[in-house]
Amino acid sequence: MNSDRRVTLKDVARAAGLSVSAVSYALRRAANIPEKTAERVQAVASKLGYRPNARVGELMAHIRRARPLEKVEPLALVYVQGDRISAESEFSKQVETAARKHATECGYRLDTFRLTDVEGNARRLAGILRARGVSGVLFFPTAGRDRIELNWPWEDFAVAVLGMSELNVALPRAGHHHYEAMREVLRQLASRGATHPVLLIDAATNARAHRGWQAAWLVDGPIDAPHRLWLQHDKIRASLSAWLKKLKPDAVIVDSLPLLRQVQAAGWKGPNSRVVLLSWVPTSGVAGIEQGYDTIAAHAVDLVVTQLQHNQRGLPTPPPMLLFSGRWRDAE
Repeated sequence: MNSDRRVTLKDVARAAGLSVSAVSYALRRAANIPEKTAERVQAVASKLGYRPNARVGELMAHIRRARPLEKVEPLALVYVQGDRISAESEFSKQVETAARKHATECGYRLDTFRLTDVEGNARRLAGILRARGVSGVLFFPTAGRDRIELNWPWEDFAVAVLGMSELNVALPRAGHHHYEAMREVLRQLASRGATHPVLLIDAATNARAHRGWQAAWLVDGPIDAPHRLWLQHDKIRASLSAWLKKLKPDAVIVDSLPLLRQVQAAGWKGPNSRVVLLSWVPTSGVAGIEQGYDTIAAHAVDLVVTQLQHNQRGLPTPPPMLLFSGRWRDAE
C-alpha cells in the first residue's frame, strides 16, 4: 500500500475476499458474523494498517440520530440482582427512561433483561443477547455491600456499569461522585450558619460508595468529625438518642429517608432547613443532593456506544470512570 494513502474498508474487503458490509460488521464484531471470520478480518486489517476514520464515525452517528433506521442496533440493560432493586421502583424507571432516551438519540434501541429470567445463568443470558444481535451491555446498579460474581464472556461485548457497585471485574462505569457531593453539602450548610452538623449513613451504602461520603466528611467536616459520624449497622446496639443529646447538632445529614425517620424518632426536633438528604427526592420535604441518575444513565450509554463505534470489546485497562456530583436541591 502507498503509505501516503489511507487504508479503506474497501482495501480490507478486497484483501479478505469479503464484501465491504461484511468487513464493517466483522470489525465491530457484530453477532451476525462468525467469530473466526471476525478474527481473520481483524488480522487482515491490522496487517494493512487500517484505522477507523473518526470523522466518518461522527458523521454516521449524526445521521443515525437524525434519521431513524429500519433496523436499529439493540443495546441491553441487564438487571443482575433480580428483585433486590425492583424494576418497578421509581429509581429503576428513572434509570431506564433516561438510558433508553439517550440510546435512541444515539441511534440505538435499549432492551431490558433480568438474570433471574435465566435462573442466574450469566453465560446463557449472554448467548441469548448474541443471538439477538446485541453487542453492547449496561449493567444496572446493584444493592448490598457484597461484590457481584458474574460469569460473563466479557470479550464478546462492549460493557459498562451504572453506579458504584462492584462486580468481579473492573468495568467502565458512570456513577455518583459521593466525595464531591458531601463537600457541596458542607458548603451549603456553612452558608446557612450551621457549625455543629452530624452525619448518619448506612454502613453498607457507605461501603458501596467507596466510602466517598465518609472520606469527605473526615477531611472537610467539623473539627471533631470522627465523633460526629454515625455509621448505621444492622446489629447496632448504641443509643441514637443519647448520641444526639450529647452532641447537640444544629444540622443533620442523612443518606436515606428511613434513617431520617430514625433520627426524628430519637429526638431531633430541628427545622427541615437544617436537614440534608444525600439521596434527595422531591417528596422528602428537606434539602439535599439529587444524585442525577438520569445524567449518569446517559453517560453510561455513551461509554458503551463509544466502544462500539471504535470496534472495542472486552475489558479496557484501565477502565474509564465518569463521576457526577449531582445537584443541590432546596427543601420544597
